[in-house]
This record gives sequence, C-alpha cells and structure tokens, in this order.
Amino acid sequence: MLSGKPFEGKGVIITGGGSGLGQAMCLKFAEYGAKVYSVGRTESKLRDTKRIVNQIGGEMEYGAIDIRDYENISKFISQAFEGSKIVGLVNNAAGNFISKTEDLSMNAFKSVLDIVLLGSINSSITAAKRWMEKNMQGSIVNILTTYAQTGSAYVTPSAAAKGGLRSFTRSVAVEWGPKGIRTNGIAPGPFKTEGAWKNLLPDESVEKFLIDKNPMKRLGTFEDITELVSYLVSDFSSYINGDVITIDGGEWLKGAGQFNMLSELDDGTWEEMKKNRRKKE
Repeated sequence: MLSGKPFEGKGVIITGGGSGLGQAMCLKFAEYGAKVYSVGRTESKLRDTKRIVNQIGGEMEYGAIDIRDYENISKFISQAFEGSKIVGLVNNAAGNFISKTEDLSMNAFKSVLDIVLLGSINSSITAAKRWMEKNMQGSIVNILTTYAQTGSAYVTPSAAAKGGLRSFTRSVAVEWGPKGIRTNGIAPGPFKTEGAWKNLLPDESVEKFLIDKNPMKRLGTFEDITELVSYLVSDFSSYINGDVITIDGGEWLKGAGQFNMLSELDDGTWEEMKKNRRKKE
C-alpha cells in the first residue's frame, strides 16, 4: 500500500512482536524504514524477530516484558520516546483459548482480560502522555476481532476484553483527537498463525470449515493485515480516527445475514425453487 521508506527516521512500538502477526508487523514497519520497538513475554522469540529485522537492514529494540506490568511497560515506552521520534503504537499482544465458560477459572478470565484490555490500556495511556508532553502527533492501532462487536460463545474472556478495548478505542479517539493523537482498531477474521491455531483449533477439519464458510474462500495472510496497520499509522490516514476496520473477507457479514446460508444450496435445488416460484407468479 505504501512505497519507499515512509517511516524513515521514525519509530513504532508493537506489543506481542515475538511471533505470528506481531512479528510480521515488526518486519513490515522495518521494511518501510521505521525503527521498531517491541515487547513480549518470551525473550527468545523477540531475539529471533530482531535477527530477521536486522537481516533486511532494519533496526529493532525489544524488552522481555509482560504488558500487564504497568511500571515496566511504561519504562520501556518512555525509553523508546527518548531514542526515536515515535509515531505509532500497535497493541497486538493477546491471549485466548476455547472453552465452555462455566469450565473457566477466575484466573483464566483475569489473565485474558489483563493482557488484552488492561495491557493495551497501559501502553496506550503511557504513549499518549509522552506525545502530549512533547506536543507531538501519534497514532494508536488496537488489534481487535470481529466478535468484539457481537460477542462469541466459547471465547468469552477474549470477547469481553476485545469488546472493552473496542469501546476504549472509540472513547479516547474523541478525547485525544484534538491533541493530534488518532486511535483506531482493526477487527481481523481468521488469520492462520501458529499461536491461534494451536490454542483455538482442535483439528485440521476446522481450518477447512473456516475456509469454506468465507466468501473469499481463503484465510487472511500476514500481508493483508500488515499493510493495513502500516497505513493506519502513516500520515496517509490522518483523517481516520475512532474507526474499527473489519478485515475478514466478508465472513462477519455472511454470518450476520438471515438467509446467507443459502449459498450452500446446489444448482439443482435453486432450479427447483425457481420453478416453484414461477408457478406462484
């Protein structure tokens, strides 16, 4: 979507950058010239991401930090602001698993809520304060999910946390917009990542089901979402604030329509329905 090095001389902070979509975002921003700052809980994964970033000629600094730890995440972000002209924050770190709600412990609920919601609030408020202190503009992008709007059975901690983050996104967009700080969200549908597939899908048949029910007949790719994230951080989206962009190939709309399941009917059935309709015309 972008060309050249639009982020040259600038820095971007990405949470959860050790693997999957987070790692892909680190690489994309580095490709576009940004100095990348990332946090995550596993140092070895962050080290691997930095190695790959360096291989493509980019710069990256990381901290093995749990974003639930306000003091440490605040310290890391403040140091990033001293080292670079930070223009963007991407809240990507997440936690999720499939379970019947009544089978979950309160610790399981708290873990997901603290990572997804409170962790993102920790980093957002810290970054916003730094931009305000320096009288700088900035862009926050929160990675949500399509069910942040509707809720979803069997992932209730994530649905509650992402729904809360969606409301936080739109709330601070109005509050911080006059200060030059934009806040937007991205709501992905199914993207095949190692972490998500390991935690959420019981077997390979579910992947086929997800593909078959998607209007585009495919899953999302890293390139799909990293280009959108980089655009929302860039100055090219300077009038987009408080929005949540769905990127799911139309899956959410297909599930929302009352009669969308009729796409599963074969041609013979449609012909029979046509004949019956004409008899009544």
